[in-house]
Amino acid sequence: MWLKTFLIFIFSPWLIPLVFFCHTYSDIIYCDFVFRFMMLCRARVSVSSMVRSHSRPVLMGKSMRRVSTSASASSTDVADPLAAYHAHQKQAPRLPMAEEVRTLASLAKFTVLCTCDAATPSGDEDQEGGFWPAGSVTGVAFDDEGRAILALSSLSSHTRDLERDARCSLVVMAGGFAGVSDARASLPCKATKLEGDAAAAAREVYLKAHPDAFWVDFGDFSWFAAEVARPCRLVGGFGRAGSVSVSDYASASPDPVKPFAGPVCGHMNADHSEATAAIASELIDLSASSLTSARMDSLDRLGMDVSVVADVGGESVTLPVRVPWPRPAESRADLKTLIVEMTKSAAATATAAANQSTSKEEANTESE
Repeated sequence: MWLKTFLIFIFSPWLIPLVFFCHTYSDIIYCDFVFRFMMLCRARVSVSSMVRSHSRPVLMGKSMRRVSTSASASSTDVADPLAAYHAHQKQAPRLPMAEEVRTLASLAKFTVLCTCDAATPSGDEDQEGGFWPAGSVTGVAFDDEGRAILALSSLSSHTRDLERDARCSLVVMAGGFAGVSDARASLPCKATKLEGDAAAAAREVYLKAHPDAFWVDFGDFSWFAAEVARPCRLVGGFGRAGSVSVSDYASASPDPVKPFAGPVCGHMNADHSEATAAIASELIDLSASSLTSARMDSLDRLGMDVSVVADVGGESVTLPVRVPWPRPAESRADLKTLIVEMTKSAAATATAAANQSTSKEEANTESE
């Protein structure tokens, strides 16, 4: 029996004739099983070869096109179609991390305040290293020195925590934080209770950010200033994370145009999304005809962040694009000027490309 099986595998092209030479009905059944197994394997190999040699959609040059991935394709055809895009993303100017942390802090209205739990039983202190961390959410405002100003009630447990242990950590997040793709930073601090003129100055800073916070004048509230004491941790979204030293944090300044990001992006997305798409298309060498949408997500003095949705081979692909300004923006007026300039430039490029295409078509028609 095994000899027959061996011969079947060796002489697979003559498999069917061999079946008819088997001497018993059981042999025929066994050979039929082997025959079906061999046909199935050969069919799977054939399908796999077809899949591997099938063309796939890629992004290359000015348009979406299909390139062959078969063995006969040249090395140029199978090069990474998004290499230029990734190179652009890597080299596009972004805010220094220290400036980004200061910007996140300056725009924060609320923070996750993590303190050392003062209610930790003495038995747990010895076994667990001194305390259990406790988290709460509270209002916050940052002064020009980058200190977090807090108005805390004596009725709150986190206030008692800080009076016992000044160590704390504040987590600040980008406006409209919706998930792990949005920026956030953790600031390890030491908090100090303020009195007299220092408390009055802190009150002024806080009420500028929270003008309706009348309750800060209630008798059970006190003022605290939390100053960064250890390196901050920044997560600026996918693929962007790092640490900012205490000195770099202290010397950095908040971005001057970030406060205008919300209204400017909202206006562009509502009324001028086609202009955003044209600007992004020109920048990353992507055909505007393949774009299904473009959304301006955020901006700063060095550029804007845009999400582009492109139709690639029938599939919708989202690409985050960093669009640098031709020059830094220092005011809201600068933002308007730069966006208008880039919109006109993108329109001119598109018109030139259309004219060139028309000229080629006319030349081809005349030659025929």
